[in-house]
Amino acid sequence: MPLSEYEQRVLDQLEQQLASEDPKLGSRMAAGPVSPRRGRIALGIGIVVVGLAVMLLGITIPQLWVSIAGFLIMFAGAYLAFSSPQRGLAGADDASDAGDGGEPGRPTKAAKTKRPSLTERLERRWEHRRDY
Repeated sequence: MPLSEYEQRVLDQLEQQLASEDPKLGSRMAAGPVSPRRGRIALGIGIVVVGLAVMLLGITIPQLWVSIAGFLIMFAGAYLAFSSPQRGLAGADDASDAGDGGEPGRPTKAAKTKRPSLTERLERRWEHRRDY
């Protein structure tokens, strides 16, 4: 079902606002969803299989710690397969983007200014929804 003209206009406004407030996030959202790499998933599945083998070995020999180690290996493999790779620390990115020469990881003056939270902005928009 296509969007009405009003809905399309509001969607365009939201996209422009997102691009102006956070250019990095706006460009990531415009690029589309990021699919996980196949190699990371394959490695995670391989680790899960190894962990399952270790856990079954722990069951066949009466050693509880071997079974627990196998379970932990399986958990680590599943975590690796389903988690997305991290691109660095957020604090270091924020400090390097500011360009003020501040210490990495410390909030800049711009970051210290109080902005309304998402819920406050949504509530304000809801209250003024008929003004558009």
